[in-house]
Amino acid sequence: MSATAYLQRLQEEVGPRRAGSPGEGAAQVWLTARCRELGLAVESDPFTFIGPENFRPLSNLFMLAWLIGSIALSVSGKTVLGAVGFGLYLGNIFFFQKWLELRLARTLSQNILAGLKRPLSDYVAASQKGPALLLCAHYDTPRNLPPWAHRLQGVYAYIMPLGIIGLLFLGFYLLFVLLNVIGWHWVKPAADFSGRAALILNLPFILAMLLMNLSALFWPRSDSPGADDNGSGTALVVEVARRLKTNPPSNLEVYFAWWGAEERGLFGSRQFVRRFSAQLLKDRFYLLNADCVGVGEKLTVHTGQGLLRRKPADQEALARIERLAARFDIQTIRLWETILSGGTSDHSAWIDRGFTRAVSLLRENQARLSPPARFLAWLLRIPDANQLELLHIHSENDHLAGIRPEILEKTADLAEAYIREVDASLAAGPIVEVKE
Repeated sequence: MSATAYLQRLQEEVGPRRAGSPGEGAAQVWLTARCRELGLAVESDPFTFIGPENFRPLSNLFMLAWLIGSIALSVSGKTVLGAVGFGLYLGNIFFFQKWLELRLARTLSQNILAGLKRPLSDYVAASQKGPALLLCAHYDTPRNLPPWAHRLQGVYAYIMPLGIIGLLFLGFYLLFVLLNVIGWHWVKPAADFSGRAALILNLPFILAMLLMNLSALFWPRSDSPGADDNGSGTALVVEVARRLKTNPPSNLEVYFAWWGAEERGLFGSRQFVRRFSAQLLKDRFYLLNADCVGVGEKLTVHTGQGLLRRKPADQEALARIERLAARFDIQTIRLWETILSGGTSDHSAWIDRGFTRAVSLLRENQARLSPPARFLAWLLRIPDANQLELLHIHSENDHLAGIRPEILEKTADLAEAYIREVDASLAAGPIVEVKE
């Protein structure tokens, strides 16, 4: 078999696999059957996600109304109320929202987990652990965006960073007004300018967000075929598992995971990390995540994530993946994940918890940063500020005919080579024996 052959079977035998749909259950059965064919120790891992699809657009509209109210209060003389509202808005975005989503999750789904020799749950529960690597991908597929939404991406690339710059102006405005309250009246002209700038710069962004979320509520949406996002990653993990089962590593335990409900907010991986990360050793655990690996010319190397709480990835792991990519004649581009980059994947929950040896394989074409985005990246000192193109995913064009088999197979070769090099690097050091 090959990754391309597994992908073709997945698309023909299962098809779209949106979370909460019958296709999701069919995908779980299909993956379990493939693992058993390969002789892997397979198990299911139940988790919950937010089932109603209207939750995310309604939540976004609520947050949009909150932002509009905070801005209106801030520039209409009720500065203290505006400052409190804006502060709570930022606190929710950066700290509270993810926590709340996990606790509102009630709809049941399953991750599919497997190991070369034993179940992943046995490794997690073991009192002593040797080095381990988890190769993973999400198996669910998204809804299609309206055709006009893809055509507006170029416009959004301008107005989104302008909106963020407007929020920075709003923060300065509130600071200046508060300084006036305590008697520093020399900053009043700057306060007036910042208030007007906040309104002007945020208006296009607010209108775009309003349009996008209202369309998510009322525009009829079909399921994406999901060949690249993420049939390609799903098939890659199955194919590499087949290869490793035939010739397993000597110094490294290898496990596999297919996460559910990624498109709904990374719920499968986030729930797993929340429950079990404390039982894993960060200095002995490697993660390799495959997402959209069947189309793009370049390999995106994620170097870290976050704006306020910046979490860099392990430099040794980054150097290893870039060196191996050069060996396979794969061009790479570095990317720091922020709102500018265009998206994230299941590795991010691991990096958030301090698992810095988390590498994501992503073969997505790149888009040129707009001038406002470049200015914002400079202003906020964002390293490796690049942006994903993301034109074919979440659309009816993400079908099997669009997959480039040579790219998918070469990425599978890269994943296998990465695992074997990690295994070889451990041969020289002490290996902790795992006790059952």
